[in-house]
Amino acid sequence: MCLWHAGDIYAQEVAHQKGDSWIRGLFKKETGLVAENVPTKPASGPLKLEDCINIAIENNMPLKIAHRNIKLAEMRVFEARRNFLPSAAIVFEESSGRVNGRRYVGRKQYIEGQQPIFHGGELYYGNKQAEVNLEVTRHDYNRAKNDLILQVKKAYYSFEKAKENRVMQKGLSVEVEKVFEMVSKSFANGTISKLEMLNVASQSGQIRFQLASAEGDVSVAELILKQAMNMDPKEDIDIEANLEFNKIIVDYEKALAAALLNRPEVKVNTLMTDYYIYGVNMARAKGWMKLDFMGQWGHAKEEFVSQDLGQDPDRKLESQWYAGIKGSMPFWGNTAEYSYTKEEWTPVVSAFQGTESITSQTKAKLLDKLDYYSDKELAEIDLDKQRQELSKARQDIILEVKEACFGYEKALIQLDTAANKVKYQESDLEFTRLKRGMDEIQDSAVIEGMIKLAQEKFGYVQALTDCHTTLASINKAIGIEDYYKDEVMPKQGQSN
Repeated sequence: MCLWHAGDIYAQEVAHQKGDSWIRGLFKKETGLVAENVPTKPASGPLKLEDCINIAIENNMPLKIAHRNIKLAEMRVFEARRNFLPSAAIVFEESSGRVNGRRYVGRKQYIEGQQPIFHGGELYYGNKQAEVNLEVTRHDYNRAKNDLILQVKKAYYSFEKAKENRVMQKGLSVEVEKVFEMVSKSFANGTISKLEMLNVASQSGQIRFQLASAEGDVSVAELILKQAMNMDPKEDIDIEANLEFNKIIVDYEKALAAALLNRPEVKVNTLMTDYYIYGVNMARAKGWMKLDFMGQWGHAKEEFVSQDLGQDPDRKLESQWYAGIKGSMPFWGNTAEYSYTKEEWTPVVSAFQGTESITSQTKAKLLDKLDYYSDKELAEIDLDKQRQELSKARQDIILEVKEACFGYEKALIQLDTAANKVKYQESDLEFTRLKRGMDEIQDSAVIEGMIKLAQEKFGYVQALTDCHTTLASINKAIGIEDYYKDEVMPKQGQSN
């Protein structure tokens, strides 16, 4: 009489079916509910991949810092544009003192300012650098987000792979324990040899060890996913994953073209090249003439205090102003400056009437601009370095896309191979059971077939996981999260 009886969940799952639908339905199962405790997110059921990604983005500190850097860059742009506008100051001034033993008081209220007229393009290039820096920070945010999404996807599918393996080991453990109990009874009755009993006991211990290892793998994979999502390790989570995979054709040339066009690293390095080009132009602009308009307009008065009344008189304020231009021109490490001003001032206590004058001044500063040449050379060196960084970034992306596409092709081949191995091993196990039913082989041979089938099932799960992760790596290399979607197409007669 055959001691083997098939009746657990996996024996049902591997029932004879035709085509790939058997493989797709091989590892379906339901997951339980679990409370989620994430800041600013209410508790919910099992998490989908999109939920995990959103939680990770919400909780990721580098992304929050990158977002603040965007705000800072926007402020820098505003500051750079502000430099084109005039600078102004409003002044209220009170004064008092004594002249020839008599006390006097004075009051001034005026506005003064300065307007850049021409700075050789320095302000323009400074503004362009600020705008480029803003775009760089935005793409740097996308780069960090791109890396995080890939990290979450790998942890997510690894967690599901570990859970699938645990289910398989549990099912295998249940069946082996049944066989072990039957063999133990038969050994007690003297119907089987001690060697067969020891062999089955050894196999049972191996299965228990594999189940314990699978339990540990689930705990580790869950912790890795929670770390990727920046969650409290003490919180329990569960995922609602489906490892079914819809094969997608990936063309390397198209993927590479998309990567060179969309990858944040390429955009960042291209923008940084523009940034340093503006830096070179700014350094050169410092060798051009600078011209500014300056002026002041307001009211003032200054007079003696009345000795008879012992109080300040009520004299009206009179207008005063000045206006002029100031220019400078560097040459050979020196600077030539010229200013022209016209001014009109109210009378003071030491004069009986106001003053009006025109002043023209020329000044030469010797060897005060020697840093002009070193700054220009440094800017050109930085530009050459950045061009090299751009070239290196492109080469790295070409290599990354190539490796990701090659890894995806291998994963597809492994998936087909693993599916065929599962089918073969399932057929071989059925044949082994049939031989056991005719008492041609021992129960240990059947258990050995079950172990091999479980190994091939896990190999298929591993291949499915590799397909998902390698496709995610291609999307990361391209720089677009869902450029290639691995969503399973609904079966005919089913809705999304």
